[in-house]
Amino acid sequence: MEFRKAYLAALLAAAVVAGCSTTPSSKTKVYETPAVATPRAPTDAPAALSAARNQLAGMDADERITSTLSWASTYLGEKRAADASQLLADLNPGQLSSEQRFTWLLLSGRAQLGQQQADKTLTLLQQYQDEILQYPAEHQAQLDLLRADALAMQGKLLDSLQQRVAAHPLLSEDDQGYNHNMIWQLLMQLPNTDLADAIDGSSGDLRGWLTLAQLYRDPIADLDAQVTRLNQWSAQWRTHPAIDDVPQMLDALEKAASQRPSQVAILLPTTGPLQTAGKALQEGIMTAFYQQQKNGQPPTLRFYDSGGDDVLAVYQQAVTDGADFVLGPLAKDKAATIAAQGTLPVTTLALNYIDTDNRPDNFFQFGLAPEDEARQIANHGARKGALQAGILYPEGEWGARVAQAFVDRWQELGGSVTITRTYQEGPSIGETVKEMLLVAQSQKRGNAVSRFTSLKMDNQPRRRQDMDFLFLLADPNQGRQVKPALNFHYAKDLPVYSTALIYSGEDNPRRDQDLNGIRFVDMPWILTDDNQALHDAANEQWPDGHGRYERLFAMGIDAYRLQGRLYLLNALPSSELPGVTGRLHMENQRIVRELNWAVFVGGKAKTLPQVTETGQNNLPHAATTQ
Repeated sequence: MEFRKAYLAALLAAAVVAGCSTTPSSKTKVYETPAVATPRAPTDAPAALSAARNQLAGMDADERITSTLSWASTYLGEKRAADASQLLADLNPGQLSSEQRFTWLLLSGRAQLGQQQADKTLTLLQQYQDEILQYPAEHQAQLDLLRADALAMQGKLLDSLQQRVAAHPLLSEDDQGYNHNMIWQLLMQLPNTDLADAIDGSSGDLRGWLTLAQLYRDPIADLDAQVTRLNQWSAQWRTHPAIDDVPQMLDALEKAASQRPSQVAILLPTTGPLQTAGKALQEGIMTAFYQQQKNGQPPTLRFYDSGGDDVLAVYQQAVTDGADFVLGPLAKDKAATIAAQGTLPVTTLALNYIDTDNRPDNFFQFGLAPEDEARQIANHGARKGALQAGILYPEGEWGARVAQAFVDRWQELGGSVTITRTYQEGPSIGETVKEMLLVAQSQKRGNAVSRFTSLKMDNQPRRRQDMDFLFLLADPNQGRQVKPALNFHYAKDLPVYSTALIYSGEDNPRRDQDLNGIRFVDMPWILTDDNQALHDAANEQWPDGHGRYERLFAMGIDAYRLQGRLYLLNALPSSELPGVTGRLHMENQRIVRELNWAVFVGGKAKTLPQVTETGQNNLPHAATTQ
């Protein structure tokens, strides 16, 4: 099957087994949901919904039904889920044949998912459950996939997974390709504790999927041990749906094992202005190192101080000492100095991002880039159906750079920016927010109209209505001023999305009440305790934590993991590493993070369910972020 050859066998193969998961990146061709077999209408769907309804009103019953189903399918293909829903709602299901009602159910459910209405999809399927049980098996299986998509959108990943695995044997080959992909995405997003618990209570193909996923998702396991475990899995599950992918998985895993470094030089500042950050990174690296020691033979680590002026001399000394992999340096300018040397003697993973595209082939970059967070927020806004965004960020080069990353991605997705404002911390924030929302102008317009009419006008001030959400860059102190100002100036209902900067990393309910309602992205290490063994080890070694450097400590954990997995991420650009700083994948020799979502409720950060929104018609499917 083309999908299996082009996607799973090549992409899933290597990356997931060695602790990497495969979920489609922005540059990966996503396997699309097979199109619904809808009757072909006599004419093409009109561009405007009103025109479509006018034409349908003049048709006889059979032609109207055929055209409605066909045009609704067209609108879904054009990402016009709301228009498709309205057309489908005009049909009386009781007047449809069984085949037509199946198509109506499938299209209606997809249209509701396209509007983020998973609960309505599940209610619809439940309403027709008795009739669905009378459908042919392949029809039932397609509706089972629809139910699975809705469950995943609600964050019920295990329920969705169970639905998919049960339906899989009844699907067509094309549908199986799509379902295979989505099963993997769900498996890669299940929390570790849920995955372990699910294995204990499962059997059959589901247990096979779950045990294979557990094998894949160990990012610090010994590579040779993973090869052995994969061979054992293959022997036990000879007829499993994933068995055809295993030979290429083994081949890729063995190549990764042959290229793993034996001595890693770590260039971190132990002197100078970045020494505290360097210390947090070093302690994260050692935490991951000690964890790997329990599971296999880790590489030799040697640390070098990169806080001085001559980073090239430090780098050369590390290579002379026998390093076959260099991790660091941290400072952006020093990373750029190394990259400017041309071909490097050993593979190097800098712990920052540089601004040039002229890099050696064996020079890679990893850091905590807020620009990645801004782009993820833009993706989320588009998936939610938003078209217009406002931006509010602090004055200065940093804020402008991150805001621009959001703008570039948002416009690439077809969105528009209706207002951009900067602010200075202090009493002026309230006035900046009021001016951005055009509250005063709305009241003036109402007063002006009242002077020229005898009609009684509602002159209550209102905020502007041309923002679907606000992208806010703010730290906790700034956010505690901005959000109350938004609430006061009639924008309490305006969705506000922010980066990890908005959260201190520690719950402070008394002070953070003023942040209630703000949604933000942050790394799993901060938001969850899913990787309990690492959290326990960190708490034992550093019971006081690392304060505002906690995220850098987590970055050290992932930096260490990457030295053993970099080959896989580079060889298979669509693969992912389930890291503590996010789901990590590579784009142009640059590690990019996909973070979790949370929202402030009662002054505390509440993690949101992980869902995904990919597939045909931009409809949501299982396992990325809410």
